[in-house]
Parts: sequence; structure tokens; C-alpha cells
Amino acid sequence: MALTKAIVPMAGLGTRLYPVSVVLPKGLMPFVLADGRLVTGLQLIAESLLSAGIEQIGVVVSPETHPLYEQFLEGGGALYAAARERRPAMQQAFEAVRRVAERITLIPQAELHGLGHAIWCAREFAGGEPVLVALGDHIPLQNGEALPAAQLIEAYTQLQCPLYAVHTVPLPKVSLYGILKGRPTEHPRLYELETVVEKPSPEVAQQSLHTPGLPADQFFAHYGLYAFPSLFWEVQAQLAEEYRQWGREWYLVDAQQRLTTQMPAYLLHVEGECLDFGTPEEYRHAFCVLAERGGKRHA
Repeated sequence: MALTKAIVPMAGLGTRLYPVSVVLPKGLMPFVLADGRLVTGLQLIAESLLSAGIEQIGVVVSPETHPLYEQFLEGGGALYAAARERRPAMQQAFEAVRRVAERITLIPQAELHGLGHAIWCAREFAGGEPVLVALGDHIPLQNGEALPAAQLIEAYTQLQCPLYAVHTVPLPKVSLYGILKGRPTEHPRLYELETVVEKPSPEVAQQSLHTPGLPADQFFAHYGLYAFPSLFWEVQAQLAEEYRQWGREWYLVDAQQRLTTQMPAYLLHVEGECLDFGTPEEYRHAFCVLAERGGKRHA
């Protein structure tokens, strides 16, 4: 089956962006592009997915931030109508927001139990179909001919197996990411997944998570894009039952690990930079990069 739906989890409290996150959800953090356009992280992520061929996007939000996202996607409605008539640039911005809004379904995550649970909340939206998951605080940048999400979708179409976009991170940073070990295949940039560990120590990464062919101090980490087949939802249903007994945070890696026992999974070393804006330092970097490059090569 083709990938036509994407899920973007944005329900977290954004504690690393406190106190701004108290009044401004992480997905609505603003960016100014080189052409002067003011946009949000939500727009940049959604536009990248739509440009890559995704048709519908489910954005998972908390009940508290749901009205803010809804208000933003409505573009101010009648309140700003007179101002838009006088200012063509405002009207263009309004139309850009509304084009994205037409493809977005807001999905509430009533209780914040982790990334795996957030995606489980979108099960009705997915309808049992394959899905692309895009992290809600990662903006992909296009550095090659194809969009990062388009690279993943093309490879998934051929494989029809779990497929995870990856990039390399240095050894001192492995404890900040999910680290994946792959086995090289005959196709450049494509690896068969051997194991995935959430935020391992540098010692563990060195001992058991290095992918052959990479420099000794480099490791594969999640890029922020995941492609899951329909079987993913059966695995998530099993985890939902078990989660009630665990009483702990529900990691997405739980499903990834269980899927590998039922079918092969792959890593795609995508061409393109990924801008994480989940911390003040990362947000500053992302803001500066986008201000310099603009929207020409994002996503």
C-alpha cells in the first residue's frame, strides 16, 4: 500500500522551551525566512510532507493546546478580514495557512504518556493503513535533488517494510538520540536494521551499535522520519494492552523492536540536514539557518 497519511506528534509540554512553551506550543514557534515570510514549525513540517506526496496529516496535540492550533489554522477568520483586504502580503500568508489546514486533522492526546502513545492516539485517523511519522520538532532540509520525506516514501514503496530515515551523529551525542545499528546492503544508503537502542551511553554505543562502513566515531541516529506498514498498528494494539500494566512512558522504540521480530526493517541514510528546534540552543540554530537559506530548500 502507498504512503498517503502522516502523523506528526506535537502534544508534548515542550519543557525544554519553558517558559515560552506555557503560552506558545512548540509547533507554533515562529521562524522568519530569508524572503521575510513569517512561518511556524508546523507549517514547515506540513509543507514538506505535502510536497513529498503525503495527502493527509494527523497532528497530535494536547487538549490544552488544541484551541491554539485550531485558531492558528483558521487564520484569524473574520477578525483579520479587513486587514487582509488592505495588505496583499497578509492575504497571501492567510491562504498559505489555509492550504495547509485543509490537509490537517487535529488529534487530542488526553494524557501525555510518550511518543508511542501519541501515535497510538492517531489510530482512527490512520485507519490501519501504512503511515509516515514525522517528529513535531524536526524540520527537514533538502540538500539534494529529492525531499527527505520523498526519499523515504520512494524507498518504502519498494520495500513495504518498516523504514527509518537516519543521519550520523558523533559519539559524544549518542546519549541524546535513538541509535540504530544497520547492516549494509547492495543499495547505497540503505541498511538492514539489526538493533535500535534509545539514548544509549557512549560505552554501549561503541561496544554494540556501530554500523560497518561508518567512521569509528559516527553512529546512525533517527532523522525524525519513520515509515511504518499496516502491521505497525497490530503491534501498537499489543503494546497498548501491555502499557496498562507497565505504567511507564510508552516509547516508539518499543514498537520498532517488536516489529523486527516479525519482519525485516531498514535504515535509509537520507540526503538532507534536519533542524531540531526542541531546545533553546537548537531553536536558535534552526532560526538562523532558515533565516539565511529561506524556504527555497526546506523539507
